[in-house]
Amino acid sequence: MLQLHSRKIPQVLKQCLASECAAHPSSSSENPKPLETLPYVEYIKKRWPDKLLKMDKQIEGLNNERKECRNDSKVLHFLKDLNSFILNKDAVELLPVGSMVTNFVNKQSDFDFVFFPKREIPRLRFLRDFHQNPSFKQNFMSVFAKLITRESEKLGEPVEKVVELPRMRVPLLIIRYASGLSIDIQFPEENYHALRNTHLMRMYKACDNRFTLLFLWLRAVCDKLEVRNSKYGLLSSYHLLLLVIHFLQSEQALSPWPVLPVLAKTHPSLVTSEIPIKKIAELIRSENPCPEDFSWKSHNKMAVSELIIRFVDYYSHFNAAKEAIYIEKGLAQKRKQVFGDVRLQIIDPYSPVSVCRSPHASSAFFAAIQFTRKQFKNGHMLSSLPDVPEAAQFLRENHFSSWRTQMSDKVIL
Repeated sequence: MLQLHSRKIPQVLKQCLASECAAHPSSSSENPKPLETLPYVEYIKKRWPDKLLKMDKQIEGLNNERKECRNDSKVLHFLKDLNSFILNKDAVELLPVGSMVTNFVNKQSDFDFVFFPKREIPRLRFLRDFHQNPSFKQNFMSVFAKLITRESEKLGEPVEKVVELPRMRVPLLIIRYASGLSIDIQFPEENYHALRNTHLMRMYKACDNRFTLLFLWLRAVCDKLEVRNSKYGLLSSYHLLLLVIHFLQSEQALSPWPVLPVLAKTHPSLVTSEIPIKKIAELIRSENPCPEDFSWKSHNKMAVSELIIRFVDYYSHFNAAKEAIYIEKGLAQKRKQVFGDVRLQIIDPYSPVSVCRSPHASSAFFAAIQFTRKQFKNGHMLSSLPDVPEAAQFLRENHFSSWRTQMSDKVIL
């Protein structure tokens, strides 16, 4: 009797299970969702996983190139010798800023400097005379350019061209050498914005390596799409860095775990605008500006390729006419209503107004973002570094765009 009952149990169970499955179908028996119905980021991850892995490797290649460029001792020795020959080292110096300090360099990088009188009273006097007396400004820049040209020749680096731009918001001297080397010398006002933002970038760079990697990708793509050229009113490297910082530190873009902190909130004493410029200059000269107790570790574990997809998706939905980016707050807030040309509003901790003032920069950036988003969905531009052949299509499509035509007219802003 028991033996017969034991043989019947499996059949009864099969019938019960079949009945239960019919009433409540399991997820495993369902067909998976079609890829086209997935959200944008998930679609790219599911559709092109191999290309995303290749993208990560290509970006590491950009990073290796950056490290090699950073160690070009010949150029660094020349710049050091030039500085000592043309200036009284006890009174004035050319302080490096930008990629020379942050090490966000590549083979096309210029070498940027700020003319910096070391002592406060002479510095204030010079700044007053330089920025309030147009004749003094023009004469000083011309004499200084001739001095650099003469001393460069003596050091075996002949100058090919000198461009003086005294009427720019920050007057600029551009020295082009026959070897291909180029140096830009800024003459800023008292706030020395370039020194402060260079220090800020170093601090963010120390927080997470993915900041460097995402920026390297963005700069490489923007260069290929020809939307980065601050001298023609397009994006600058600093604009790109701030766009990356906003994305990586904002919970509006990455929730619940951002990659970067909001340093103005987490480490205000390290980046505040109240730090004397003399102290900032010391930090710029220092090999490591981070104090011993400085630390940050993100709970976000996304690969840089996924962050790139999310970056493109985030900015493709960003409304520059309604939102302004505040780096100090770590978010984008509603801005005043805009009529006419829409300009990116990016407010860094050291200026009450946007650091991006040209409408061409905004138009070019969002055109590049929308184009890249479409390319990603079709599997293009995901693993095409460093050549990015898809850029040719973008340039054809935007040949008559206002931001490109003003470049062809050589309108320097």
